[in-house]
Amino acid sequence: MVNYAGVHVLVTGATGFIGARLAERLAFEEKASVRALVRDMRKSVWLSRSPMELVVGDVTEKLSLEKAVAGCDIVFHCVGVGGSSETCQAVNTEGTRNVLEAAQAAGVKRLVYLSSVAVYGPSLPDHADETAPSLRTGASYGDSKVEAEELISRFVLDHSMTVIVLQPTFVWGPRSEWFTVDPIRQMAKGAWQLVDEGQGTCHAVYVDNLVDAIMLAGLRPSLKSGEKFLVTDDQPCTWGEFWLPHARMVGKSSLPSFPSTRTTKHPIRLLHRWLWKFRDWLGDHCPDSGPFRYVVLAPRFVIRKGTALLRVETIYSDWDLIKYARRYHLDIAKAKTYLGYNPKVSRADGMQEIERWLRDQRIIS
Repeated sequence: MVNYAGVHVLVTGATGFIGARLAERLAFEEKASVRALVRDMRKSVWLSRSPMELVVGDVTEKLSLEKAVAGCDIVFHCVGVGGSSETCQAVNTEGTRNVLEAAQAAGVKRLVYLSSVAVYGPSLPDHADETAPSLRTGASYGDSKVEAEELISRFVLDHSMTVIVLQPTFVWGPRSEWFTVDPIRQMAKGAWQLVDEGQGTCHAVYVDNLVDAIMLAGLRPSLKSGEKFLVTDDQPCTWGEFWLPHARMVGKSSLPSFPSTRTTKHPIRLLHRWLWKFRDWLGDHCPDSGPFRYVVLAPRFVIRKGTALLRVETIYSDWDLIKYARRYHLDIAKAKTYLGYNPKVSRADGMQEIERWLRDQRIIS
């Protein structure tokens, strides 16, 4: 691996799923001098148990970043949010600009940016690698990540700091809301469905495998600034093979299936799309107090309850239908060759870790 002993690092997004695991391993296993950027201290209970410095700050507030980056050798920029286009633009794109500029001004040697495979859209070409063209699809999260990568490409032309971009696929593991906790809870209720009997190709990455890649990118010598690396477990399987072991954790031997050929004009899917667009429109317009707060919160309550009653959560978006139905290969030879990346945690071992964690947290019995 690499030697982080005594290296001063900053982790942004340190209260998130990936950032928290990275900060934890850097502090405990690598003996690095870790500083964690925390926007909301109420979410830092897990981090507070670790030997690291917690610094209050926000990537959207430039002044708060000056203290965070001071004296750091490496910055791991792991912040990434979904939501409205305004939120994604402010945090994922402009927040990245702020972190880049603050790190450069502070003399940081290297910044590792955690992007996403979403920059290529939901349907990558077969045998795709990092040379695939990025694609704006109108999805707030993916488009903001595309813009952040374009910003980095321009930034490295005029600045000395080395910037490395990682593009993970679907990150799973203990504490993952999107790919562990929520699916498990939906399965327990009988509300989680496969697409096309689960025959689409799953290119996921276990969180510790991704953290290995992130740490390699932080210290690997002779990497060219601006380089991008796709990161997966390199253990492709079907989505059925990925989700069915989860289902067995809650006593299910099979999962229902939803056809990818279901028309996008299906009335429930149209309603689902409209409701979520309305939710995004509400996005950042809810004040903290005052009577108007309830005018905004009431439609949110209706959306949540209405989609639950209609079981709309089981009707996949257009993006998800493509993602879960697609059969293809990804090429991560570049990460293996230049980063020295070799995913160590197998899918079977990852499943065992998830089940232990779920039982420990009493999410399953």
